[in-house]
Amino acid sequence: MRTKWLTAFAGVVTAVVVVSVAMGFATPDGSVGDGPTPSRTPTATSSPTPSATPTADDKPAGDVLAPASVSGVWPGRPAAAALTGTSVNWCPAVKTTGSGEARRVFGDKAVDAAACAAVRFVFEKRYSPLSIPRQSYKRSSFDVVLKSLSAETASGVYRPRINAFVANPGSLAARDALGLVLLRGNGTSHGHTSAGSGRVYYGKAYTTDGYRGRAVWINPKWSKVAISVDRSLATPRIAATLTAKASLPVFNPAADRDDMLTVATSATYYLRHGGGSTWSIGGWTVTTNTVGFAPLKVN
Repeated sequence: MRTKWLTAFAGVVTAVVVVSVAMGFATPDGSVGDGPTPSRTPTATSSPTPSATPTADDKPAGDVLAPASVSGVWPGRPAAAALTGTSVNWCPAVKTTGSGEARRVFGDKAVDAAACAAVRFVFEKRYSPLSIPRQSYKRSSFDVVLKSLSAETASGVYRPRINAFVANPGSLAARDALGLVLLRGNGTSHGHTSAGSGRVYYGKAYTTDGYRGRAVWINPKWSKVAISVDRSLATPRIAATLTAKASLPVFNPAADRDDMLTVATSATYYLRHGGGSTWSIGGWTVTTNTVGFAPLKVN
């Protein structure tokens, strides 16, 4: 993706906290720091289904509704990541590296499925409509994340973290503990939530109205998935390491222009094999390492 990264974006820090947080889990899926070099974290539904034909109500001023160019499911995705119904089939676009040992332990199909599960989690859970700032959250909004986790991690670790965040969404620690991109709005500007550096999110402040019939995230891009066998527990797991990035459309009032906020991720996911192509996520380390604005462009 040809994108101009801004070298100065101090104002962005008010919209996104760029941090590095350990995301390990309690037994039996590990503990904080049980994976390679613990990092710190700053996603869980897929992008909203677009309206087929924009109506008059879909054509307000630029800062009210995201442009039609970002309609659809994950605009700017690689051609190999084709739609199956309204869902993206990420697997054909996922490539692995260093997977020799894992293929000997689990088999080729299982390893490829694990790599795909990690990529799918990033782009369907970590980057999701939940990223848009809001003032309060429902516990049920995170149910889709729970479905991707191992039973032990979901009930013993992640659900309590959801409860802590919903009870206090202003807590940076509680927000970070979820491992999702949950953007923070720095107040409001002309009735819209501020996205930092003079940009705003589309629609009425602290709502998702501005992304109705539009994709919240666009231009997904990721590296080959480095696969290794994690033997820190009694049952071997797969560690899937990758870098990724995606962009969220925002509005630039000063330039009267559609822009995009790009957020990059470095992550290792620890996956437990449920048999065949079934994998669940038992833990991770995630780092949000780049944030910047540029004029909106769909790949």
